[in-house]
Amino acid sequence: MKSLTSRAFLPINTDLFNNPKYQELSCDAMVLYSLYSQRKEVSAFHSQTGNDTFTDSEGIFIYFSNDEASKILRMSVRKISTLRSQLIDCGLISVVRHGLKNFKIYVNTPETTPAETDLVLPWANFDFEKPIKSVPANSASTKSQKLPINQSNNNQTKLLLSRESNESVPQNQSNTPVTPKKSEKDGLNDLSLDSIITRLKDTFSLPVVSRLKVLANNSYTKLKWFSDTIFKAKSQVTKKLLSDARWLYNPASQEATRFESNDLLKRGLESALLQIAEIVYKGKEKIQNKAKFIYVYLRNFMANAVKQYLIDNYELTEDDEIELNVLL
Repeated sequence: MKSLTSRAFLPINTDLFNNPKYQELSCDAMVLYSLYSQRKEVSAFHSQTGNDTFTDSEGIFIYFSNDEASKILRMSVRKISTLRSQLIDCGLISVVRHGLKNFKIYVNTPETTPAETDLVLPWANFDFEKPIKSVPANSASTKSQKLPINQSNNNQTKLLLSRESNESVPQNQSNTPVTPKKSEKDGLNDLSLDSIITRLKDTFSLPVVSRLKVLANNSYTKLKWFSDTIFKAKSQVTKKLLSDARWLYNPASQEATRFESNDLLKRGLESALLQIAEIVYKGKEKIQNKAKFIYVYLRNFMANAVKQYLIDNYELTEDDEIELNVLL
């Protein structure tokens, strides 16, 4: 059974169904993600055997063209492009241009479903390696049919499976979640957070807002600082671009420096935040001034995104590109 489930099927991570973060994700997009995820295992195998062709400073990546995916899934290339955009918006993949035609695709692990979530797949995560005691079909009632359960960090999954399979719940676990009372200060903090998050959703994608909440540790003060720093960095890049007479009254300047029109800014911001988190909080080298580092990192990211947008969408000469690099 183990070899059958790993080779004969294309597995789909159940968090894609259970986690509310992915509720807008189409089934076609889930299948495309599963293809990417399976291809990543191949890249990981090469990496483990000493072949670093599919590994760089950002981690393991894959090459998977939309043409290739369209043939496998029997869809149009345009449809695959739309599905890939869904995966990018959900933070499941990040795509970086490599050369003129190729793209590196970094496949991220889906976020674990929060424990308080009402699961749509509560019966998932069977342990197929453990033998199941057979019961004659004519004598097995629905309530007596027990499902094998994998060890899971999701307590809600265990509780739901226990109820469905008629297993007793340990006495120290209660079926009714206990919600601690919040102080007035906590309540005001939550209201303030909701207020700023609502404003951020008008500009940023949902994955970006989620990353910001984690980085801010649900603190209104920290979340506002991150928000202000992002816009401050973007303002600095815009100011530098408009300091050149060529770009001052050029409509391309507005397109390149707005989250609404520049996908490289909007989609790349989540990746930048993840890299900031890894460097600042998990990096080996201690950063003396974290606030300054975060600002400089965001400013450099946005400068590169603006330059790349102008290069990709407008016919610039080699001298133009050199001048743009100096300017930003």
